[in-house]
Amino acid sequence: MPETQSAPVSLKYRLEWLGVKFAFWFFRTLGRKRAANFGSWLARKIGPLMKVHKLARENISNSLPEISEPEMDRTLDRMWDNLGRNIAELPFNATLDFNAPDVEVVGREILDNDLKTGRPAFILTGHYGPWELIAHAGSYLDCPNTIVYRSANNPLVEEYFQAQRSSSDQNTFLPKGIKGAKGILRAIKKGEIVTLLNDQKQNTGLSVPFFGREAMTAPNVAELACKFNMPIYPMRAERLENGKIRVTVSEAILPPASGDRKKDVFDLLLTINGIYEDWIRKRPDHWFWVHNRWPR
Repeated sequence: MPETQSAPVSLKYRLEWLGVKFAFWFFRTLGRKRAANFGSWLARKIGPLMKVHKLARENISNSLPEISEPEMDRTLDRMWDNLGRNIAELPFNATLDFNAPDVEVVGREILDNDLKTGRPAFILTGHYGPWELIAHAGSYLDCPNTIVYRSANNPLVEEYFQAQRSSSDQNTFLPKGIKGAKGILRAIKKGEIVTLLNDQKQNTGLSVPFFGREAMTAPNVAELACKFNMPIYPMRAERLENGKIRVTVSEAILPPASGDRKKDVFDLLLTINGIYEDWIRKRPDHWFWVHNRWPR
């Protein structure tokens, strides 16, 4: 069992860790496609019974009022389908890459021409579709990639996740916070790639409109992009039929340079939120609606 440097681990944490290990073993036994189908079935059964299902419905209703009730039901069902597949696919993500036969890459020339220059850049994604795949951009580019993520509350589960997450020594996973901020600065100074998800709430962030409502938004990506004049490459993954995945790489967003840094940061965050809005409107079932993104 993993050892920790902190206080003794609670029985609850140990049981959760054992449950996660069993789930990974079970999913591997099924194989990727059958595991994904099972995860989908289970999430679609259990998800609507959870409190966050009501939150997801409220978020969709407030953000996309044009969606009818039947369409909202279908969207929520497909949302749970996607989340269930994401969980069940975790044991297999370390072996999946952009060159896999089941992965279609739109904008591959951007990866080949722009992101291999040795210039530091951000890859921007979100909790959208099979988002774990975006972490493999560094492996495709054959360059170091620092991925910033929210760590699990359970330290045993967190250690296990990181051991399973990637087989590539090109990837460095850093938790949000002081450690992550220092890691980002090191990567930038080395001319490396930094991948982050900026679509969730940060209570200490900036209030920026998102689907017409004020939403506390993490400012770090915009602040650093403006400070170091770094390009930001939006990248999203989508589920297609028969278990296939499409990764779309967009042209770089360049930070504004009006001379008013505060305004530039806000404008860049507004642009980023607009990109997320565009993605979500195209595939509303792909986003993480169960997150409490807006004040209630």
